[in-house]
Amino acid sequence: VVCSSVCLSSIINIIMPATIPEHIGEFSATRANELFESHKKFLEWRKTEWATRGPEALEKRMAARAATHTSWRQMKGMDLVRHELNTPGTRPFALGMGVMSALYLTLFLSQGEGRKNYEYWSKYHAKTASHDHHH
Repeated sequence: VVCSSVCLSSIINIIMPATIPEHIGEFSATRANELFESHKKFLEWRKTEWATRGPEALEKRMAARAATHTSWRQMKGMDLVRHELNTPGTRPFALGMGVMSALYLTLFLSQGEGRKNYEYWSKYHAKTASHDHHH
């Protein structure tokens, strides 16, 4: 890559600026005041931080969060079910459970009259006139 003299001089200016500030190592009164002010601001901020620490502040924060925050831990009933079904990781399991439950229920309900023909069902579960199930 060919670099012209303009390019070279701009690189040198970036590396070694022509005007070097005279006060580089000097600690002036204005600099000291700036540092003092920034340190005061920092201490004020730390005081507000310290005010939010401790067991009482923790209880206060937790109460405020419980009132405003709605995560799955605060949900109950159908809200929780709806939330869980909308979670991408739970969806396949929810679909599988739904399909298998529907299948089981369908098969269970469809054998209503046929159940009486089963030996086990008629022996232990069928409501007959005589309640003597024992031999």
